[in-house]
Amino acid sequence: MARWWLAIGLTLFFAIAAGCTSVELPPTAVQPLVLPTPIKTPVANTVTATVSLVETAVPTPQPTATPPPSPTPCASPGRIEMGTFPSLTAGPMAYRIYLPPCYGIDGRTYPTLYLLPGNIHTEAIWDSLGIDEAAEAGILAESWPPFLIVLPAGGQIANYSSGGPGSYESVIMNDLIPFVEQTYCAWADPAGRAIGGLSRGGYWALEVAFRFPEEFASVGGHSAALLDQFAGPAVNPQYTGLSQNLGDLRIYLDIGASDYVINNIRQLHEDMETAVPPIPHTWVLNEGSHEESYWQAHIPDYITWYTDPWPQLRDAYPACSP
Repeated sequence: MARWWLAIGLTLFFAIAAGCTSVELPPTAVQPLVLPTPIKTPVANTVTATVSLVETAVPTPQPTATPPPSPTPCASPGRIEMGTFPSLTAGPMAYRIYLPPCYGIDGRTYPTLYLLPGNIHTEAIWDSLGIDEAAEAGILAESWPPFLIVLPAGGQIANYSSGGPGSYESVIMNDLIPFVEQTYCAWADPAGRAIGGLSRGGYWALEVAFRFPEEFASVGGHSAALLDQFAGPAVNPQYTGLSQNLGDLRIYLDIGASDYVINNIRQLHEDMETAVPPIPHTWVLNEGSHEESYWQAHIPDYITWYTDPWPQLRDAYPACSP
């Protein structure tokens, strides 16, 4: 036994002396190292994930509202009515009136154009020239606003009076216009009134409007026959057109170059043009003479000019009181 330990001691001595760090031990002297099984601890993630609960909003079903019915386009055509109006100046007088498409259905008033006849004509003249058919086509095409056209008779009082109180002027101002504005859905405001006429009717349109410019938006003298030798400066359009303050009155003068009554109306145009300051007006010199074919050919020009200041939409006009 002592020898065995001596052998071990010598072996260790020589191993250390030789610089060897590896030492073998007898099998019985070395016990295996048993390491405990490592326990895996979860490592916290440094990124915190936020979980959002997204809810899709589903609207509560609502009952389907019935859309309001689209307005039914008015199929009512325009028409001409005929009648008589009372006149304290001249007794009952005939008239015709053009009522535009949908008249009376939309509850609105309409601007009104008064057109006067020549001395050899009746209230039918403008109707026979096709003023209502032209107006109807233009209104339906939305080229012109809906408007009324009043066609009064002239009769003897228009042919045998020159102007002022007790003349055809009184028939227009005191009888006709009040009757129309009380009987029909006429826009009872100067902005909604225009007056015009052909031949002798052109004289009367200018006579009335120049003496009462604040009562009309526009006046037209179509081949106006300014031939009344009994008309004094207080009523004659050749004078009142220059002496009166016409304000914002729109003025249209037209005539055919071959018309036998051209001289006086052309003189009025030149006097207005050279006045100081000049008097604004529209002057149109056309080809043609003093005849129905001339006026008929220019009806679209007349309507376009008269209706130009009037709103296109019906809703722009005041309501019509029944």
